[in-house]
Amino acid sequence: MMKTVSETYVFTWKKNQYSLILLLLLATLSLGVFAGLFWLKYWDLVKLGDFKKIPLLSLIPLAAFPPGIALHFAIQKFFRSARLIVDNSGVRLEQSPGNGSAMLKFLERKILWTDLKSVTYLSSFELIHLRPKPSAQLMSIRVKEWQLEKSGVRFQTRSAEPDLIRLFRELEVFESFSKDSTLDVANFDLMKHPVTKKLLMLMGFLVLYSLLDVMLQHEAYAFFRPGPHEIAGSSAAAILAILLFKIQRRDDIPPGIIAAMVMMVGMIFGVASYVGGVRLNQLFGGPLLESRYHRDANCLKLLPEDKSLPPVEYTHMTKDYWCSRDLAEVQTVKVRKGLFGSYQFDLREQTEAIRAYKQNKQDQ
Repeated sequence: MMKTVSETYVFTWKKNQYSLILLLLLATLSLGVFAGLFWLKYWDLVKLGDFKKIPLLSLIPLAAFPPGIALHFAIQKFFRSARLIVDNSGVRLEQSPGNGSAMLKFLERKILWTDLKSVTYLSSFELIHLRPKPSAQLMSIRVKEWQLEKSGVRFQTRSAEPDLIRLFRELEVFESFSKDSTLDVANFDLMKHPVTKKLLMLMGFLVLYSLLDVMLQHEAYAFFRPGPHEIAGSSAAAILAILLFKIQRRDDIPPGIIAAMVMMVGMIFGVASYVGGVRLNQLFGGPLLESRYHRDANCLKLLPEDKSLPPVEYTHMTKDYWCSRDLAEVQTVKVRKGLFGSYQFDLREQTEAIRAYKQNKQDQ
């Protein structure tokens, strides 16, 4: 399709408005990793020597991080000197003459009006997606990052939209080319739709509850049985899927969004059911009783004198401590029989004793 553009419009790149948000996201991710490592160390699940056993292939993402940062700065350099040009031939992104680098030529794009197949404005991301015919390159433009080089250009329509959107509307680009229907999911705003907004709030509540309650609890299941929690998560996902597909026609929710929301709710509900199950056992299960246990010969378990009770299993990290205890020595373990025959332990006394033992060995 030919498109008549009476003059050439040149856009220059503005400073990235999301740099602070990106920095906060990276900081949050880093803190999450350190918090996870601290949690593993706090509960004596790993030791420093274990990190030496990590396969080299697992370190590839870490090794790729510095080159990724370097590539990010290279892209930023390209955009600082780049120009986005809209004219009678089409849309092209290129380096300014004299300010470019041959190494960054791969970032340049050019789409002719005759090669253009669809133009889609993703309002949620403020992104224009130009999909060409197979012979041309794809182009995505973040509209807020570009401003008209000539400040004297005036548009007929007065709006607060970015310059590039106003120009495309003025040239009737959106009307001249069809939308890309495959991007309907990407253009769907989860926080504006009443159903998905409530689901996001529900998931946020479940995640917050799980994080808070797991820090307040002092008990844990005697052994992890994935069955009940998988059933809880799968049931929640199945019920949600039925409800969402019933209201899909009325509320116009893309199937891809429904599938993603169902999976997320199922996983989060399964995790929350584990944390909530421990709390329910405390509230409605049997009393917390002291029972007599002895360590086993391998120093990895505490075995009950009452054979109806479950054993307490430990990792190799605590083997030195338990081997220092005599086989005949009685270990008092607090055990609670919860709902549906599930047992859980309160092992605070044992955990403190293990930490004290390790601290004494370090001080010696």
